[in-house]
Amino acid sequence: MNNFKGLITGLSGGFFGGLIGLGGGIIMIPLMVIWLKLNQLKAHGTSLVAVVFAGLFGATAYFYHGTIDLKVACILATTAAITARFGAVFAHSMPERKLKKSFGIFLIFVSLLLIGKGYIFQTTVNTNLWLRIFIFLATGGLTGFISGMMGVGGGTIMIPPMVILAHMPQQMAQ
Repeated sequence: MNNFKGLITGLSGGFFGGLIGLGGGIIMIPLMVIWLKLNQLKAHGTSLVAVVFAGLFGATAYFYHGTIDLKVACILATTAAITARFGAVFAHSMPERKLKKSFGIFLIFVSLLLIGKGYIFQTTVNTNLWLRIFIFLATGGLTGFISGMMGVGGGTIMIPPMVILAHMPQQMAQ
């Protein structure tokens, strides 16, 4: 029965995550905790493994259509990989109750970001190469930490600075 519930959880995460433009972790983690009865840390870790595979398949489609900037992806991936471990270690230092509360606050933040998405200002400041590199380094570092801590992919955190501050096209940022 748990295999079936796991399959439904993964399909729900992929479907609704794709439908609303978020990673499936935001959908899968609550389902794993409530429906599969995993503790919060195990749900976060399990979600990160699932997100890796979903990201690879999604990135393949974007690569096929020529909408990947490999240099930016390497900067983001390197800094995120370094800080993700720190986020995961930080999550393990928290009591489960506090981690659940933090995840709930994160979900509220993401919801507000989605609601305000069309109203977020677009900066008109011309960003030179070094400022863009700094934006990507900072974005990758912050995203890695939050992803490691919350067990979600980083698109929710990573895409807005890439589009708003670094002036990347939306599809390229995704």
